[in-house]
Amino acid sequence: MKYRVNAFEIDCTRFSIHHIGEKVSCEPKVFDLIVFLIENCQRVVSRDELFDNVWAGREVSDATLSNHIKNARRVLGDNGDLQHTVKTIRGRGYQFVADVCEVSALPTEHTNIQGNNGRRDQKTGSVETTYQRFLRDGMRTFPSLKWAVLVSFAILSIVVFLHLNGRFGLGVAAPTPYVLVVPFEVSGDPSDQWRAFSDQVSREVILKLRRISGLRVVPVTSAFLFRENSTHANIREKLPDVHYVLNGVINVSSGDMFRVSLELEDLTSGELVWNGDYRQRANTIDQFTLRAEIAASVSESLKVAILDEERRALGDLPTTNLAAYELYVAGQREMSLLTHESLLKSVDLFEQAIGLDPNLEVAHLAKADSFRIIMAYFQRPIDVLPKVIESVASALKLNQDSARARSSLGLAYVLAWRWEDAWEMLRQAQKLDPSLVETQIGFALYYSGIGNVAGVYRALNKANELDPLNIELADWGHWALVMVGEVEGALRWGEDKLQLHPGVGMIYSGASVSASLAGDHAGAVVLAQKGVDLDSGSPYSLLALAQAYGHLGASDKAEPLIVKAMQEEGYLCPYELAISNLLMGDIDDAFLNFNRAVAARSNCLIFTRNDPRLAAIRHDLRYKALLTRVGLNDESILKMKAQGRFY
Repeated sequence: MKYRVNAFEIDCTRFSIHHIGEKVSCEPKVFDLIVFLIENCQRVVSRDELFDNVWAGREVSDATLSNHIKNARRVLGDNGDLQHTVKTIRGRGYQFVADVCEVSALPTEHTNIQGNNGRRDQKTGSVETTYQRFLRDGMRTFPSLKWAVLVSFAILSIVVFLHLNGRFGLGVAAPTPYVLVVPFEVSGDPSDQWRAFSDQVSREVILKLRRISGLRVVPVTSAFLFRENSTHANIREKLPDVHYVLNGVINVSSGDMFRVSLELEDLTSGELVWNGDYRQRANTIDQFTLRAEIAASVSESLKVAILDEERRALGDLPTTNLAAYELYVAGQREMSLLTHESLLKSVDLFEQAIGLDPNLEVAHLAKADSFRIIMAYFQRPIDVLPKVIESVASALKLNQDSARARSSLGLAYVLAWRWEDAWEMLRQAQKLDPSLVETQIGFALYYSGIGNVAGVYRALNKANELDPLNIELADWGHWALVMVGEVEGALRWGEDKLQLHPGVGMIYSGASVSASLAGDHAGAVVLAQKGVDLDSGSPYSLLALAQAYGHLGASDKAEPLIVKAMQEEGYLCPYELAISNLLMGDIDDAFLNFNRAVAARSNCLIFTRNDPRLAAIRHDLRYKALLTRVGLNDESILKMKAQGRFY
């Protein structure tokens, strides 16, 4: 039997789904769920029915069902907001609401036999595969093969024994459990308020788990990228080293009561390792203990001991002022959108939270991070850097040992080419907490600026290990490589990160630069145009496209783009405008823009010493003066080496 839903074809005999001829990845239980809903599309299907029919009565949690519903929608091009295929009927269950067309399927017995390249046993009727036939014939024809198989089996048994010994503490160290926490779903009242609350619970569970030294936990920035697609296939593709996945659903009942249903699953075996169910009120201080309880339960289920100091840290309360906390949660939601407008809103919300509770350290840190991102992408750095410094100083007054505060400020100092301050802050942050990816991004950019190629690779490798899906890392990592002349490395980096972030425009824009420097001008134009399309023609993306045409020698196409970029709203980096001038042969205009970049303390100036795009002006006295102004002349580099700030 086959069903057609919009442009999707669901084949129940081959257990496959195709979209316009292309096969769609779909896990078995998600497929079963889709088919059952389609077969009962004329009515609402209760949750109990789904448990009985899709899971054959096996006890599973609300988290599992909600996660599978989400993935079923995703497979069919739907989501929880649109609900144009699977609709949630509150308090009753789910109904398949899209139009369904039933079509006949071709017989599959012959296909199945040929598909495994086997032959049917005339006595039993079973299909014997090529592999089974090889073993049977090979054992009979080649006696030595039997011994080879036996020896291989013995070696495999020893490996398994040693692995189990390590897992149960018999002398061989087991690998550190690597856990992904998927952002929790909301069921019952999917309002923005509860979505923000659910996101914050997810963040804090991640942060609590990351305090346990015996666990390796995917950071918040990477974990939240799995909100829309948390299928095992997608997780394995993007984070192949992850061992366990924690899914959760927050069910909202009347008033401020909520229930959190959780499942920890072994990604390799698919087995349920642990599940938990917690009930709590949102407007009491007790809600904060919930995060600690979840973290402790996950750790215990994985047989990971929690040190006394770590257990005390798990019990820390962010605040006793719930009104301040709600403002902080709302600010985090705005901050996660990563637009200029949303970041400004987040700053306002964090400031309101601080006004109600001046000791709310996390709000000071979040405010500093918002300002740092604004400084890097949206406003003149010289106007925003003092606000980053002020926010970090406030956080350090509350916690002088804060690694997060130093890490954020250290990265901001690098972008502002305050080399000595940056080095000191980053070194302190790394000593206090070596697990912060912002620290390694800061080091990568620092080393790129001063020309230490080995340092760039060392920092990026560490950052990739800590937080491989971090979007700031994807962007700045490429620039750190290409701006130190590692064009091939930058190309590989760009290819990898574009596979992980196919919808992020600035990564395409950046990748177009390395493509141009590698001589792939046509490819550079394609990449840069994609960046323009995804970023709705932002000034930066327009300049990247103009530069791609400039490298191609198509000044007639580049010049209108430069003019358009200058007319668009938003911050236009004078340094990148100067690069566009150089490609057009306007050296004097380029130096005018370099001077404007210095006045704005533009972050791109950190690349002045090694930027391959500046080859045409390296012997110009104005260029040498520019190096001195940004602290990257030969004398400054020698001083860094003498003071131990080069390596």
